[in-house]
Amino acid sequence: MMQWIAFLFFASMTLLSALGVVFFSNIIYVILSLLSTLVMVAGIFFVAGAELVGALQLLIYAVAIAVFYVLVLTAVPWEKALKKDSHYRIEGVLTFPILLAFYLEIILVFLIGVSVSPKGQIREFIQNLGNTQVVGSILFSKYFFAFELVSLVLLVGMIGAVLIGRKEDKTYEDSTS
Repeated sequence: MMQWIAFLFFASMTLLSALGVVFFSNIIYVILSLLSTLVMVAGIFFVAGAELVGALQLLIYAVAIAVFYVLVLTAVPWEKALKKDSHYRIEGVLTFPILLAFYLEIILVFLIGVSVSPKGQIREFIQNLGNTQVVGSILFSKYFFAFELVSLVLLVGMIGAVLIGRKEDKTYEDSTS
């Protein structure tokens, strides 16, 4: 029962924080809402018993990505960082039902207790090797291409942030000609 209450708390706080990312107009509040969302998702992982994934969520996303956003925010001129018409609020509101469906699926799986491996192969694998070794072996064998694709997407995002944040050189033409 306590696990169910903790899950509902983290899930509802995640939804509220995600709505803050979509609806706040101040960029600082958006980053704080994003950080809150990432921490609450890590809480969901901890409640579900996936401590390694929760710790990775905290280390990689909540710390590294949030710090990255703060660094980009300091590099981008405030005129570019202020949200005006380019905030994509409509897209955020339209994706909310999809996110809600995902959360309902998570709640349904949590209530039913669906197992990833009904025959218990993964459970035996974890008992023999340990949680970290299982995640590493599966990640670098079956999901290696997806792992590399995600790292490529993060690299493209970092290059885009650097391009947005760079100072544009002003060129002055000689008006005497």
